[in-house]
Amino acid sequence: MKKLHNQKTKTVFNNKQRGASTVDVMIAAGFIIGAVLLTVMMVPKVQDAMTISSFQRDASTIQSGVMLRKKARSNYTGVTLTAICNQNILTKGGTICGTSNNGQATNPFGGNWTVKANSNPGLFDIEATLPNNPDSMLEVADTMAPITRGNCQSATPCATLKATGTTLTMTF
Repeated sequence: MKKLHNQKTKTVFNNKQRGASTVDVMIAAGFIIGAVLLTVMMVPKVQDAMTISSFQRDASTIQSGVMLRKKARSNYTGVTLTAICNQNILTKGGTICGTSNNGQATNPFGGNWTVKANSNPGLFDIEATLPNNPDSMLEVADTMAPITRGNCQSATPCATLKATGTTLTMTF
């Protein structure tokens, strides 16, 4: 008789545990769903940060290429992105030059890169358009301000950086 009583007690106790494990599974599922939602919400911010980082890297690469092209010349008169790409200073057909070696639709925001001498020929301008994401203009401008000729702390006021509409002009 004792065996029957012990077996019955174990069965009742096991049934109580089954309900507890269901609650544990529901709590775990809630945490997993919360983590997935948090990750999905963060993806656009991470993508924007990566795009801005790529933009900054490309602008620095162009800046270096322009300086390499200048060599012993006294100024930047006649400098263009096409000339730099055609001289293989930047990778021909690469992500900055593009297939036509003109920087059209090659920046991380889907816009164009343009290089030209500044009104002061001892300086040059890198111009970029941001047609696919004009809402990022202020953030991009603030990111780029410290690397321009004026080493500005922010986009406003900065004499060597101009953000107008979807066009950002940086002077080096």
